[in-house]
Amino acid sequence: MRINKFLSLGLILIVALAATVACSDNSIDTRVTPLEEPAMSFPVDVTNERVSAGENIYARNCSSCHGPVNGRPTLPGAPAHGDAGHTWHHPDRLLFQWILDRPPLATTMPAFRGTLSEEEVAQVLAYIKSSWLPEIQDRQNEGSVQYEAQVVEFGSE
Repeated sequence: MRINKFLSLGLILIVALAATVACSDNSIDTRVTPLEEPAMSFPVDVTNERVSAGENIYARNCSSCHGPVNGRPTLPGAPAHGDAGHTWHHPDRLLFQWILDRPPLATTMPAFRGTLSEEEVAQVLAYIKSSWLPEIQDRQNEGSVQYEAQVVEFGSE
């Protein structure tokens, strides 16, 4: 008889514990904290000063893998940045973030956050964009403007 009381008491405790766990907030927060909003405005303005500075920064940090802006990459898998490449298909905000934090799924490109300032990244983008045909620049700027409108409406994440 005592065993039955202990079993009953144990069963009651197990049910109470299960109910407590089931009713508690045991969810895991999987949200990603967005990176700090850049002080930059997009699309990036292509000015002579930015292009000139960006050329030097690109030569020191990018050309060893991506090659000359209008040339072929020297590292297999690194995208070309000229008109024949794919870079201009992306809005400036994404290119900016990818330079700072690496593109998604990139395995060899380093992150330049802490190495390059936001203005230096804008200078590199201005240099790359200056090599594109005017119609490519216009098309890419239109995509950047549309993307920014979505960021304003829906947020960046």
